[in-house]
Amino acid sequence: MWLSELRLSNFRSYGDLQVGFESGLNFLYGENGTGKTSVLEAISYLAVARSLRSANDSEVVRWKEDGFGVGGEVVDGDGGETIVLRFTRGRGKEVTIDGSRLERLSELVGHLRVAWFCPEDTWITKGGPDARRRLVDMTLCQVDASYMAALTGYRRALRQRNEALLNWTPDEESDRVIEAWTEKLVQWGGRIIAGRARLVPALADKVAGYHARIAGEDTLTLAYRSSVPVEDAAVEASARDGFRAALVHSEEDEKRRGFTLVGPHRDDLEVRLEGRPLRSFGSQGQHRTAAIALKLGEAAILDADGRGVVVLLDDVLSELDESRSEALVSHVGTHGQAFVTSTTGAASGLARPTSESTGAARFRVDVGKVVRE
Repeated sequence: MWLSELRLSNFRSYGDLQVGFESGLNFLYGENGTGKTSVLEAISYLAVARSLRSANDSEVVRWKEDGFGVGGEVVDGDGGETIVLRFTRGRGKEVTIDGSRLERLSELVGHLRVAWFCPEDTWITKGGPDARRRLVDMTLCQVDASYMAALTGYRRALRQRNEALLNWTPDEESDRVIEAWTEKLVQWGGRIIAGRARLVPALADKVAGYHARIAGEDTLTLAYRSSVPVEDAAVEASARDGFRAALVHSEEDEKRRGFTLVGPHRDDLEVRLEGRPLRSFGSQGQHRTAAIALKLGEAAILDADGRGVVVLLDDVLSELDESRSEALVSHVGTHGQAFVTSTTGAASGLARPTSESTGAARFRVDVGKVVRE
């Protein structure tokens, strides 16, 4: 699958934009602040109905406007479809595919899949568990619509349960409210735990292979660390039972502290290099290489069925030496379409693919404009 055309309306600095792309490498260059990253962000809306830059929908609306629109033509095999997402303040988002409105945003999953690389990805291994959970969750959201629904339901139930714990008083009604939200949390949380437990071994295998090709002999390993003791985490029923037991065990402490202490929101993806925790012992170069391997692994998982994935490289090559740039571009090209942004008209690792590969194109980005050269 690949994106042949993108249309934007009142999206960040773009008032009205229509631009066609190639099925291979698309190189976007321009000064900082001209809107290169916004193009990639718009593509992410067509894949998961949200910004992969973690921006709120209202932040994406062009100044003084009431909403934005993103449309795209997606080619998949011999066919294609038109995806349109609209956001209006006070009304939220709606998505249509070939003119038919989706009842749930999760129904968009699988129509266009994207993997996003950016310089901040080193925080996947450097920072806290939030970034690593996000990598796993966004991968799962793009391959399983039920996982996206579970994640949305879990977050809602967690907010409500935390509020009930914070306002708890020693009476029957307070306990009843906590119990009700506990069951919702277990329902959604069991699916999340099982989904992560099934994904991580497959992801670990892909990541180890990419890391070995890029970095040489150093061994990179991944392991899912759940805050919930579960006998068989990959089985949803077992995950629910383990999660429920953990919540019962911690409930009295939670009532005293006013929030939920265990669950998928406290889990982590452990990353080790040669058996040692990368977060504690890794150099800057090791973190960067590990982040590249993780994102390539994500792309490979998304492309497991061979339909392709759109890879978004946001100013990444400027952070890499020439050999890593070439390795990244080479591996990305095996999964289908790619978008690469840069502040210069040429970038390390791109000279040969840009000039010699078929299906490659260059675009100059100015404020509110994307012009093919």
